Amino acid sequence: MRSVPVIATGATLLLALSSCSSPAEPDDAPVPSPTNPSSTLAASPTTKTVACPPLPIDVTITYELVIDARGGVTINAASNLPDGAELNSSFFTETGFFAQDEGVLEKGKVTFGPFSDKATPLHGNYDMSITLPIARNQPAEIRACIGKAGENLTGPLVSIEEITGDKVASVSVRVNIS
Repeated sequence: MRSVPVIATGATLLLALSSCSSPAEPDDAPVPSPTNPSSTLAASPTTKTVACPPLPIDVTITYELVIDARGGVTINAASNLPDGAELNSSFFTETGFFAQDEGVLEKGKVTFGPFSDKATPLHGNYDMSITLPIARNQPAEIRACIGKAGENLTGPLVSIEEITGDKVASVSVRVNIS
């Protein structure tokens, strides 16, 4: 197995999924204490307890590509976003190959893939992105940490989503698989 470590500092690529939303957004999400923004949020019967990082969150996303013996590519990512955040990843070329996956951050980590082209190993240059979609698509306890429109997100990986005006976090890079 080969590992290709890379630290993300790149440009933004928004997935079409990041602009999808449900018609209604619950307003009863727990809110972190203003005096202690890194406090643990109390869970309602249907939500989990989430420890919010100190606010604002200067978002980091790092990743490592792992290529298995059959040429499948797995993305192991890490982030300082709150556990339970739902992330998307895509792996594609301009000539037509497109694969995507989604995952939930657990203990600061998430895995996407493995990606292959109909069981054929991947070779060449690919565009890869890892995205935290708009807040309204996140569970209530994550919205309570990042803000209803992502207003608690900061840093070079954060941008404004064109359709909703919400903040999203994304890393987008070109990788070479040889």
